[in-house]
Formats: sequence, structure tokens, C-alpha cells
Amino acid sequence: MKTYESKASRLQLAKNLALEGIVLLENKNAILPLKANAPVAVFGRAQLQTQIGGSGSGATSSEEATIILEELKNAGLNSDPDIEDYYRREVAVAVATSRKDAEGMPDLEGLVNSGLIYEIFGRYSPPVPEFPIPEELVTSLSHETTALLVIGRNSGGEECDRRVEEDYYLTETEEQMIKTVTSHFTNTVLILNINGFIDLSWIERFPSIQAIVYLGTAGEQGAAALAEVLTGKVSPSGKLAATMAYSYEDYPSSKSFFSNKDKPETILTYEDYHLSAAENGSTGFTKSPVAVYEEGIYVGYRYFDTFHKPVQYPFGYGLSYADFGLRLHSSDCNSDTLSLVIEVTNTSKEYSGKEVVQLYLSAPDGILEKPYQELITYEKSKYLAPGENELLTLSFPLTELACYDESSASYLMEAGDYFIRLGNSSRNTSIIGKITVPSAIVTARYKNRLSLKETNKGKLEFLSKKNSTPYSYSGEEKEKESAPTLCMVTDTVFKVKTPLEYSSIFSDEPVLSTLLDVKNGTVSMDAFVAQFSPEELAVLVNGFGPGLPFGGMVGKYPSTISYENGEDIAVCTHPVGSAGYVSPALLKYGIPSVFYKDGPAGVQMIAWPTGMPMACTFNRELLYQFGHACGAEAELMQVDSWLAPAVNIQRSPIGGRNFEYYSEDPRHTGFCGLAITLGTQENNKVSTCPKHFAINEQETYRRGSINKQYDALDSIIEERAAREIYLKPFEMIIRTTKVSTIMSSFNKINGTFAAGNKDLCIGILREEWGYDGIVVTDWGDMDIVVDG
Repeated sequence: MKTYESKASRLQLAKNLALEGIVLLENKNAILPLKANAPVAVFGRAQLQTQIGGSGSGATSSEEATIILEELKNAGLNSDPDIEDYYRREVAVAVATSRKDAEGMPDLEGLVNSGLIYEIFGRYSPPVPEFPIPEELVTSLSHETTALLVIGRNSGGEECDRRVEEDYYLTETEEQMIKTVTSHFTNTVLILNINGFIDLSWIERFPSIQAIVYLGTAGEQGAAALAEVLTGKVSPSGKLAATMAYSYEDYPSSKSFFSNKDKPETILTYEDYHLSAAENGSTGFTKSPVAVYEEGIYVGYRYFDTFHKPVQYPFGYGLSYADFGLRLHSSDCNSDTLSLVIEVTNTSKEYSGKEVVQLYLSAPDGILEKPYQELITYEKSKYLAPGENELLTLSFPLTELACYDESSASYLMEAGDYFIRLGNSSRNTSIIGKITVPSAIVTARYKNRLSLKETNKGKLEFLSKKNSTPYSYSGEEKEKESAPTLCMVTDTVFKVKTPLEYSSIFSDEPVLSTLLDVKNGTVSMDAFVAQFSPEELAVLVNGFGPGLPFGGMVGKYPSTISYENGEDIAVCTHPVGSAGYVSPALLKYGIPSVFYKDGPAGVQMIAWPTGMPMACTFNRELLYQFGHACGAEAELMQVDSWLAPAVNIQRSPIGGRNFEYYSEDPRHTGFCGLAITLGTQENNKVSTCPKHFAINEQETYRRGSINKQYDALDSIIEERAAREIYLKPFEMIIRTTKVSTIMSSFNKINGTFAAGNKDLCIGILREEWGYDGIVVTDWGDMDIVVDG
């Protein structure tokens, strides 16, 4: 078993994650890798101000972060000294100005622990302007010099989604830089050091852009990894975890996603959908924002593939310096699981590399319509030398064939042929076999949860393919006809899942006891909790520390409330846990403090890659090791609960926290979160805390605004889409691990706050999934958003 007690071992892992997350999008004329000692001219301020992470709870920082320009030089590339000197001078001036502007900022430490912090800092920060390039600097260089054009982005974050103009689309200063560079150099390599996606349709206007490399925000070792890929020391193996469309407007969520707080008229409300705010429980506000998930189950490639929309770079896509061949070697249908052995061969003559083997499922339409295909599982090969092959086993439970039928509140496997597709992106798959289901099978019977409010039913239109022509590529019907039957499924192999009986607390008579008695099994949890006074319960569920509901800024308010005799109800017993990040210790009941710490990119020892580039690795073993290493860091810091992974869905390309999240695909997101959770908890005495539960894909007014008197965002969604897309990653983690903490989200779901949503936090989480741990609200939820 690997250990991660040493910093060196964790840094190497961070570099490996960055290496495997880099995605090569274009490589015309095999311009990459660059030859040793190649002359290069590097443009863009991110070459010296390399973006390593995001902001908010997913922020990372490091004084030892590698810098793109320096790492390119370390790798043996010859950087033009005049261009380099120009950027060093401009960056130095910009940094000095930024430091001066930051002087005198108030110390609001206590408010960090409260929802009030979002009223102050929940503001949009646009991309920083690029420096104008003096014409004489460019014209003095040879046309044969390779230009490396670095675009950096760190916009968006907590409380703020990104903007469309001058953010998803290029800024004016970026456009000018691109025109200047591409008009002079024959060969340009575009490097995307960005915390999300940007529009790339413009590259067609600039033929000198021969290669495009997506680095993302790859942590403190990202620049070092980039240099190794550009110079060919390592062949790129990353794959896109979300679809890159030709324009923002191409995404199905674009019409129902708003992000500009500076333009109140753009904020969508109930009235924009001909719904009543009052009937949805939102009264007394100047605005009641809503996010209607109109695309339903057609998120990301499910939409683009089903409706045959062109995309620039598809889900699962990424080039290598090597080439690979895939073929089905053998299959085995054992009880309720199908296993396929796929042979991967490196067919190139010069380069070694890794390939991601992707399996997709095409289900038959019946009572329920289905997307054209959906990712079912994947595996990544080892580093294969030219001519070398490897056999990979890809398995999945047959229950994954079932879809949720809202009319019967059940998961239904409809009769028909389910085709298995093999490929290396969603736009490069072919049928290799089929699973036959002779008659419909119910795999789970539940209750309707998270349904649309009755007042909204029939008033909203959700995307459907009922009136569209089914897509079929040339030769697909022939593939279907000749597809071998890999498995025949009958209902005898399944035990139908049903909800558990969940009894609420206080059902037993109070028993004078301590937590140790509960642990030993001599007293029930209900009887233990029933002895608490209302004040003690209030303290227990509200945390400990200034800035929390019972406190305020440091030194102004106490960290807890008191008994009538003036004695504090709670104290902090944790040796290092800071106030506001520890739970209250109630000594009379034997309850100790628990120390919890952000966030998705680690506990802020190593600056790890953010979730988006990590998902591009498509390497579950690497993510397992990441969880192991972050758990080790948490133990070194005596952290009990690591507030990660963040497993919401990248619904829109301008989602403010997309960098924290993993993918537009629910299974891929779940696989990433599951690997990280298992890696943490199987090797360390630390619990992860998956978040944000649930349907929290929009930051703008997710918790409303006190200053503007806006209600919290209402995520309006159909039950099937909620279960199959947005709850799926959480379900994969909860059902498979012993995770003991989960964080709810700020937003409403169909009119009810997530944290107070019985359907969500009891019906689905506890009764259906069998969860018996703690639900913690997001920061400041119950003191500001809801009247706790």
C-alpha cells in the first residue's frame, strides 16, 4: 500500500494527476511535441501568473507553485528574451498595483463562518485584461519561431457564476493578443489555463493555431506537467469530461441559466415561466429567482448526441501522440453483472501512451424515452509502448439498465435490446453487442419524491425527443442486426429494492446517558437525544464559533449560548480546530468537538488540481490515491471531516463552480467522487463530506440576497431528471461507502429548501439509500437563508 506521509510523495501524485488530466484538443501536422531546444515565444500573462485553482471553498494556493514560463525553460525550450522581459515588467507593475488596492481591506474573519460573508464577497470578478503586445517585439522574431499563446481564467466561484460576454467569449484584450500573434507566426500552440470552458469557435479564423492544449487549473504541479507534455516526455492521455459546443447558445441550459447580478432584469423569476411566486411559497421578496431545468434528462452529450447537434469537441475526447485500437476480446454475464474484456493496442510506431476505453449504453424507447447513449463505465490502460497491448475488464451491474418511471415511482428496465457501444469519445463509438430483456423488470419500488409542485404541473415544457427524428449513423442498423447477444436478463436475478422504515428521533423516553452508552449499544440514539433541552439541541445543530447563528465577528459575540446560570452550553475540545470549523462539544453528554475543513481541492497543504482537470484523467486509481493522500494530509492537520468531494453536475459551461465539479455526466461524476471517498476512508481516520446535496448547479442567488430582498433560488426540476442526473453521483457514493457526513445545498428544490426537504434528506437519503450519518447544512444556511 502506498503511503503519503512525505510531501515529496504527495507532490509526485499531484504532478501525475496534472499530467493525466491534460487534454490535447488539436495537433495539426504533428506540431507537438516540440523538439529539444526549440525557439519559442510565450504570450499571455498566465505564463507568469499561472492559474492553479479556483476560489471559495475550492480555492488552492501555494508559494511553491510551478510557473508555465519557468517550466518551459527548464524543459529545454528557448524562450525569446525580449518577449519574456516585456511580460515580466508588465506583471510586476500589475502585482504592485493589486497589492496597493488590497491595502485597508477590513478583517472579517468571523463572518467567514456566517452566511453574511456572501453578501459582502459574492461579487463577480471578470477575467483580468491581457497586456497589449508592442508590434516591434513580434515583427523582430522569425516566422518559424513557435508561438505559445496562454489564455488564463479565474472568474466565477462561490455565489457568482461566470458571464457569457467577455468571459465565456473572449475579452477584447484577448482578441487583440490573438490577432497580433497569429498574424505573424506560422505555428501557434494555444494553451488553456482556465477554470472552465471558453468559446473556441474562433480558432477556425486563425489557421496558424496548429495545436490546442487544455491544462485547466491543474494545481501547483500543473505547469511542470504541461512542460513534460509539450516536449514529449509524456504523451497526453486526458479526455474531456464535458462537451465543448460551438457556442454558448448551443447548450440546452443556456435559455434558463442567468448569471449577471448587475442586470436585475436578466434574473429569471416564476413570472417568466407564467408561474405564481405566492403559490410556490415565495412571498415578501422583491424578486424570487428560479432555475428551471428545462432540458430534463438531456444534459451534455446526452442532448448533443440524441438531437444530433454538431459539437466542436465531444465528451470523452482527447488526442495522444500515440494511436490505439480497441476490440472486444470476451464477455461474461454472471448473475446481475456484465463483464467485458477489451483489448487495447498501441498501433503507433514511435510514441508510447495511455488510452481510455469507454463503454456506452443505448436503451430502447418504451414508456420512457431514452437518450441516444449514455456512459456506463470506463477504464484507462497502462502506459503502452508501440505495438504493446493490454486486456482491460470493464464491468457494470445490470440494474444500470433501469430508468426511473415517475408514474409508478419505480425503476423500470423496459423490454427490448440494449446495445453496448465501445469507443474513445461519445462521438466515436460502435456497437459490439447487446443485452436482451424479454419482458419489463422492476428493480426498485419507491415513493414519488421531489416532484413538481401541483400548481406548476402542466405549465412547464421540458425537452423531449417525441417530435424529433431518431439519429442513426451510416451502418448503425447493420451493426445492430449483427450484434451478438452478450446477456439475457430476467427478473429472477434481481431483488426489488424498497424503502427502509425510518423513525424520527424522540420516539423513545429520555434516558440519562452519554454518547459512550450509545456506542456500546446500551442506550438507543433516540433515547440519548431525547434528554437534551431545546437550548442544547439548538447549540448542537448550529455549530460553535463566532460568525455562526449564536455569534458574530471575533471578540464581539460569544461562540455559543449559555445556560441560565451563565455557563456556556458548548466548548471546543479539539486541540487545533479553529472556532467556526469545529462542532460544539457538550461535555455532560460525552460529545467531543469534530474539526472539519474545506475543500474539494484538498485541505490546503498541497495545492492539488481542481475537480475538472482531475476528472479529465479518467483514472479512478489515481483519484483513489488522491483521496488517500488528502486523507493523510487531513490526519496530519487533525481534521476529522474533509468537506469534499463536490459532486454536482456541470449543467452549464458558465457554472461558477464547474472547476470544483467533475463532469456533465452523472456516472463519471459518481465514479470520481466514489474513488476519492474510498481512497480517503479506507486508508485514514477521516470522513469525506460529499456536497452540495442537491441540484445546486447555479451559484447566482442560490441563497438569495438580504440586501436586495431576493428569495433563494428555486431549482424547478422533474423527478426523473433529479434522480437520474443530479442525485446519481450522491447515490453511488452513499450506497457504496461508509461515508458519515453529507452537506446539503442552499437552494430550494421545487419550492422547498434542500436542507429542510423531507423528501430529500429523509425519504431518498435515509429510507431509499440507507444512510445513517450526519447531514450538515452549507455555511450560513440556517442563520440567513432559513429562519433556523
